[in-house]
Amino acid sequence: MVKQSELVDFLKKQNVTSGFLDQLKVNYRPLICPLDELINNIGSAESVFDIGCGSGQFALLIAEFSNVKRIGGVEIDERLVNNARKLLAPYSGKVQIDFNAYDGSALPASIGTYDLIFLVDVLHHIPKKFQAGFLAKVYSLMRPGARFVLKDIDASSPFVLSNKMHDMVFAREIGNEWPYERAMKVTREIGFKVVDSSKRRMYVYPHYTIALEK
Repeated sequence: MVKQSELVDFLKKQNVTSGFLDQLKVNYRPLICPLDELINNIGSAESVFDIGCGSGQFALLIAEFSNVKRIGGVEIDERLVNNARKLLAPYSGKVQIDFNAYDGSALPASIGTYDLIFLVDVLHHIPKKFQAGFLAKVYSLMRPGARFVLKDIDASSPFVLSNKMHDMVFAREIGNEWPYERAMKVTREIGFKVVDSSKRRMYVYPHYTIALEK
């Protein structure tokens, strides 16, 4: 089981060239986001797909702290996709890497070839009218027996306001967070089987993690 302190120590050694603030965000994200819990959800999966992979920070942790042999991901910003490719390049001998740009509408059919799909802090950035349909699309692309881990901010907590302020500053938008109970209800209605779930507040950020199976 990987520990939060291990993730922080590892990320402190990573050099971010885009500035001091980004360096702090990379170094200390495990203190405000349950990345340790997410990595411990990987289990025996040999292939992982990260929807909304950003610059590849989470994928980097997967490559370092798991036995995954293949990591794929999509991100809407081509610049971030290139960052992710560069960040994971040193692991090319250990892990097969496949990051691609996402046009915001068509998720790749290759999701169906992965054991485990992550959606980490992405759902609340999707417009309200598309959120349930997006989860249903992910389900339709997955192969039977594959797992899906949904991690997002819990709108049922008053601390959700902290995340809204965070998104206003860093993303220049107001998030569309769901209550934990709604996330559980919608994913079950889509057809997912709930394997495990948890709620965890880290400082002023209220998280929920739901491990699902098709």
